[in-house]
Amino acid sequence: MADKAKAAEAKAKGNVEFQAKNFKEAIKHFTEAIKHDPSDHVFFSNRSACYASLEQYDKALEDGSECVRLKPDWPKGYTRKGLAEFFLKKYDDAAETYKAGLKLAPEDQTLKEGLKKAMDAKYDVPGAGAGAGGGGGGLQFDPAALTAAAVRNPKIKEYMQDQELMQKVQMLAALPGNMQQQMIMQMMNQDKRVLELFMAMQGIDVSTMSGEDFAGPEPTPAPKKKEEPKKEEAPPEDNRTPEQKEADDWKSKGNELYKKKQFKEALEMYDKAIAVVPDDITYHNNRNAVLIEMGPEHYDEVVKNCKDLIERRYEINSANPGGASFEKVAKVFQRMASVYEKQLKYDEAIAMYNKALTEDNNRSTRNALRECERAKEKHEKEAYLDPAKAEEHREKGNEFFKEKKYAEAKAEYDEGLKRNPKDAKMYSNRAAALTKLLAYPDALRDLDECLKLDPTFVKAYSRKGAAHFFMKEYHKSLQAYEQGLKLDPENQECKQGRDQVLAKISETSRSTEVDEEQVRHAMADPEIQQILHDPQINMFLKEMQNNPQEAQKQMHSDPKLQEAVSKLIAAGIIRTG
Repeated sequence: MADKAKAAEAKAKGNVEFQAKNFKEAIKHFTEAIKHDPSDHVFFSNRSACYASLEQYDKALEDGSECVRLKPDWPKGYTRKGLAEFFLKKYDDAAETYKAGLKLAPEDQTLKEGLKKAMDAKYDVPGAGAGAGGGGGGLQFDPAALTAAAVRNPKIKEYMQDQELMQKVQMLAALPGNMQQQMIMQMMNQDKRVLELFMAMQGIDVSTMSGEDFAGPEPTPAPKKKEEPKKEEAPPEDNRTPEQKEADDWKSKGNELYKKKQFKEALEMYDKAIAVVPDDITYHNNRNAVLIEMGPEHYDEVVKNCKDLIERRYEINSANPGGASFEKVAKVFQRMASVYEKQLKYDEAIAMYNKALTEDNNRSTRNALRECERAKEKHEKEAYLDPAKAEEHREKGNEFFKEKKYAEAKAEYDEGLKRNPKDAKMYSNRAAALTKLLAYPDALRDLDECLKLDPTFVKAYSRKGAAHFFMKEYHKSLQAYEQGLKLDPENQECKQGRDQVLAKISETSRSTEVDEEQVRHAMADPEIQQILHDPQINMFLKEMQNNPQEAQKQMHSDPKLQEAVSKLIAAGIIRTG
């Protein structure tokens, strides 16, 4: 049985921790609130926001989905769910979620911006996706998102006027994901505005979290003051003719039936409206909307009807001034565009959207045109897919590779991946060519993509170990080879690679000369940075200087410390020579 009093108490504690940016503690309190009352959607919404702030998007999605399930008519739940889906790169799901939220709150700016970002990412608009730009999942600096947030929240606008603060944010945005998160958490202790700006770029409005969402138990409403009776204003003059009034009544009935998906009945109502006032495009266009909903077999009829209306526009306007206004004609062009788009005739659809804009240049049509152009681009990419041709390019690439023509091999692999971007082997092969061309970072990106597609591909780990080795990232190289050996303990490439790395680590650790390139690469690694910021490691390093023997005993008795020291030795940070 729900204990709402205890749930409200836990929620209030969670709110306090959230406002203090102590997200892990806030999660504990919201979890307790859920235990006391699992039927309250706000608890799941709040916890989802906490998980999102910690970049734990899988958990944020679980809570966002539960929030929507519990309260499907609450728009904010869709922002939580959509945000998590976006950062999990589930762009189609995110777009559908934001669209569902916009049906409830058509003017909600957070939902609108979320949908725009999801659609941009869905159609591969450069820089649009979560973690775009190779930043390891970090947030990019997005001035457009901040500008939009400033409209809703004056505090964000005020922050944006502080040049020093904005320089900090831009600097942090350039860091890789893990390092970025750590630096944000460190910096927010000095300046909490930093995190608020990053949250604003994610579409999370802190001002709303201190209100409806994180406000604790709702206060008892104050008694309403007795309102003074308002003076009645004269209703606007209705200049419609009796025929127009009758036609509008039929149209209203048709609209209600359309919403109920009673399409045949809706058609009858619009036909009656047209019979009364035949010279008004609105009734014809509504009728065409019904035909579109009735299925593809009616699409050609809709196009024919629309073309007829366009041809008769001046005749209609002569008979009924305003019956074919620019705005109404624009909607006819839009209707044709939507049909062409459903038929995958994107060029024709784009032409109709452009004609609509010449009649009435409005934001809705511009957005529809933009989405159509992206859909066309995506369709063309998908139409280009051909696994058989991809295999032909891979084989040609292999032949060039054997001939040591690595640039030519890469070009074949490039074309092969356009034909089949899901071929893990192709990414591995291109990585091999890139390694020969000394393009190690590009090779590593391909190998990461390969392992996403096939986590059991041992050769990818072997090639990853080699690329890290050439970059003098010996700690990462060793890790890659060991991951490969976990899958195949007898793999000779991984064995030989691991032995080579261990020998190199031993050599560099005893050397009195510091390899600046190796250290520079190590210091750019978030994992090494995290180790060096660990208080236990700092104490150990001091102990090594003051009392080496005691430090050695301490290390041998602590497996976690031993592992961290091994990584620092492999990275060239600690030297034994």
